[in-house]
Amino acid sequence: MSEETFSQLEREGWQRNASEYDSIDLPATRQAFAPLLDSVGDMHAGRILEIASGTGHLAADAVARGATLVGIDVAPNMVAIARRRVPDATFHEGDAESLPFADKQFDAVMCCFGVPHFARPAQAFSEAGRVLKPGGILAFTAWNAPEQGNEFFGIILKTFQTYANMDVGLPPAPAMFALADSSVRDPMLTQNGFREIRARNIAIVWPVDGPDSTYQMLVRGAVRTRMIYERQTAQVQQRIRDELAAATAPYVKSGGIPAPAVVVTAIKA
Repeated sequence: MSEETFSQLEREGWQRNASEYDSIDLPATRQAFAPLLDSVGDMHAGRILEIASGTGHLAADAVARGATLVGIDVAPNMVAIARRRVPDATFHEGDAESLPFADKQFDAVMCCFGVPHFARPAQAFSEAGRVLKPGGILAFTAWNAPEQGNEFFGIILKTFQTYANMDVGLPPAPAMFALADSSVRDPMLTQNGFREIRARNIAIVWPVDGPDSTYQMLVRGAVRTRMIYERQTAQVQQRIRDELAAATAPYVKSGGIPAPAVVVTAIKA
């Protein structure tokens, strides 16, 4: 299958997730907002593009800091919610790998956990560089891998690798944690005209209020893993749910599972 097929499945997945994103994913992802916005710097009088702008919460925070914010997302339902939430920003439906903007339009481009969902992240970096003014900033976040302390996604992946049939006819997907790896990420950025690449880790804790919390994220807030889950037999689905609950239960008392991430910045040459 083609990369376009992967992109279409991602679009359909986030379209389906839009109404529940704020209750399922946002409590974790919003923990990256302040570090990401801080990495962009002073936003007064700046024109900023947010790619994968979702339901508009990061855009609202950027506007509150003085930015002129333009958002773009592939999912029409996400765009509609963002437009209602942030009337002082402008939102478009569109693809980060083919941005509908002229060259050198923005002072900064930012993305909160969206780039790992792009079929061709290098192409998205190329497009970000094209629309940035010289000296403009690209800033984005990506999840660290389980071996880098991401226990939340480690629980999910270990459960799937142990119990699920992973060969269910889905198109190839980009490596989930590749952009947290400087040896993968930095050459992509350099080859697309970026310099002064910097990365720093941020501590995020994925909130859990009961043993079923991780499973609920899987079926209501994920895309890739949910597609695999939905293609399992009913027996395997129940086993996955049971195992996720057992692995999540020890974290309920503390209220969350570590899910560290990285904030990356780069300057357009």
